[in-house]
Amino acid sequence: MSGLWGYELLRPAWALAIPVVMVLALVFARRAEALGAWDRAVDAPLMAALDTLGKVSRGARRTRWLAPVIAALVALALTGPARERHDGVAFRNLDGVVIAVDLSPSMIRGGRFADAMTAARLVAQSVGSRQVALVVYGGDAYRASAFTTDAAALGQTIAFLDGETVPDDGSRPERALALAGRMIRDAEILIGDVVLITDGGGLGPLSLAQARALSEADIPLSTIYVPSRAEGGPMPDRAAVDALARAGGGAPGDLLDPFPVTRALDQGLQRRLSVMEGAVQRRRDYGRFVLLLAVIPALALFRRRA
Repeated sequence: MSGLWGYELLRPAWALAIPVVMVLALVFARRAEALGAWDRAVDAPLMAALDTLGKVSRGARRTRWLAPVIAALVALALTGPARERHDGVAFRNLDGVVIAVDLSPSMIRGGRFADAMTAARLVAQSVGSRQVALVVYGGDAYRASAFTTDAAALGQTIAFLDGETVPDDGSRPERALALAGRMIRDAEILIGDVVLITDGGGLGPLSLAQARALSEADIPLSTIYVPSRAEGGPMPDRAAVDALARAGGGAPGDLLDPFPVTRALDQGLQRRLSVMEGAVQRRRDYGRFVLLLAVIPALALFRRRA
């Protein structure tokens, strides 16, 4: 909720309590000054006589307004008046994308390896100011780059990938997905995405299980299908790649149209930021200082009378 002079209320519903608590405080203050129910319990002539003799102690008029003022300040503090913070890095380690690239023999010798690396660089450049990391895999998975905001440097790393990068023959995408999930957790990334670039080799129940595990951890998995087939190798499996994206809660794409993946990364970030409670960390809550102001009039209530 926006306010004046750049202030906004983090909990605006508490503003409705301000008039309520003020009215209640006024009622109790008036009852305290009027001796509550004693005026009705004691005969009027007797009460007047006691008052004349100085035997009646009424509430002090000058402290009559302290209760409503204190109540209003407390309610105002609970509304959470805040301003946006400009000190420090507001979104450090809050969002990251892991790109997992298949470097199995079928990808290297399938004739579309250069196009696959172009797609990987496109994804790296599309993340904007968010952090991005790189995982490569064949028969095993390896971290090729830690999380970084330098997409250009990561693009150079991708340009040097080849068939000698991963020493293990085979295709184990489930290991790459497991490594990507660990990297996101170890880096304390709050909002993570994984993008798998593959021809579908090695996909199976283990890969689907890892995709579902990522989705359950709120880490969507998107895929970019590479129609790569080495001579004598198996046919690439587009259906298996798309099914993996659906199981991971991400978007399927391919070399000719990788943009569903880049749009999913952007739209997913915006949607999650709009509801993420951690976004409150971008604002400084001044409610505690308003609460300290309420202490000042409250001290007068404890003043001892002579």
